[in-house]
Amino acid sequence: MTGNGQSRERTQIEEPTLETIRGPITEAFEHFQERLDEAFFCDVHLVGAVGAHLHRAFGKRFRPTLLLLTSKAFGSVTEESLLGAVVVELIHTATLIHDDSIDKSLVRRSLPTVNSAWSNDVAILMGDYLYSKAFSILVRNRMYGAMDLLAEATHRMSQGELRQIEQKNRLDLTEAEYMRVIEEKTACLMSAGCELGALAAGGDAGALRALGRFGHAVGLAFQITDDIFDYLGAESVMGKAMGSDLDGGKITLPLINALRNAPDRDRRAMVDLIRNQEFRNGHWADVVRFVTENGGVSYSQARSMELADRAESELKHVPDTDARESLRDALRYAVTRHR
Repeated sequence: MTGNGQSRERTQIEEPTLETIRGPITEAFEHFQERLDEAFFCDVHLVGAVGAHLHRAFGKRFRPTLLLLTSKAFGSVTEESLLGAVVVELIHTATLIHDDSIDKSLVRRSLPTVNSAWSNDVAILMGDYLYSKAFSILVRNRMYGAMDLLAEATHRMSQGELRQIEQKNRLDLTEAEYMRVIEEKTACLMSAGCELGALAAGGDAGALRALGRFGHAVGLAFQITDDIFDYLGAESVMGKAMGSDLDGGKITLPLINALRNAPDRDRRAMVDLIRNQEFRNGHWADVVRFVTENGGVSYSQARSMELADRAESELKHVPDTDARESLRDALRYAVTRHR
């Protein structure tokens, strides 16, 4: 990704951190955190208990960061921006809780999932509570533009979840089919959040479309990077067992590409190994070697960077230099982070 001669001077770091990315919105992000805490105020004790656990388990807050930065980029962070950031985070958290419940995951970020710490019933109902709370905030504050964007995004996310279940364990999955799932599951919410940030700050129609395209490309790059971690990440860093995606029947881009490129004999042997679930019995290293040696990881990394470059091209529509540089750093974070 390229730089810009008009950018402000800043410390050169190889891998941006979320703290440096949030530089232009430090105070606004603190206000967002306060409002997010308020969203968990409820006279049902279980909501507060699960909420406290979630604050420890889900820590990046990448989506609200993008939303607040896009709002700052077009003027200032407004009350609507802050509430929109809360709503986006509530929706995202609800999907994670439901994902963990469906996948029967025991750990996320080295902490017990809601379904393992409490039960599947609690996880499902807590996810439903967060969805309903999110749209209650939108209705109560008459945020009708945001409602249009986020209702469509959540609808598409649900489609993506169902599509992923439909495609479970399909070793003939194509790259196009994979990309459609991650577009629905991940990219559409980031796209809606970035567009909402520009909308809340008074951006014009062209700016809204550009920031929507920016968020869409960032979301795709972010998810591909996540999927690479299943093959390359260290369990102690990722906070979940390696191979958990494949164990749950999720066929992702690194494996899709490796199966596409491998010699017939090697591909047939790997397909048999996966179908017989031998990777669960001491052969995970063989899967990682197959994916790496047949170009699955390098191809996925290249696709992620290509999407980041596409996203960066939309930043020419961003007038605020500080926010633009932080959005550029957010792109770099999305594709260079280690967890």
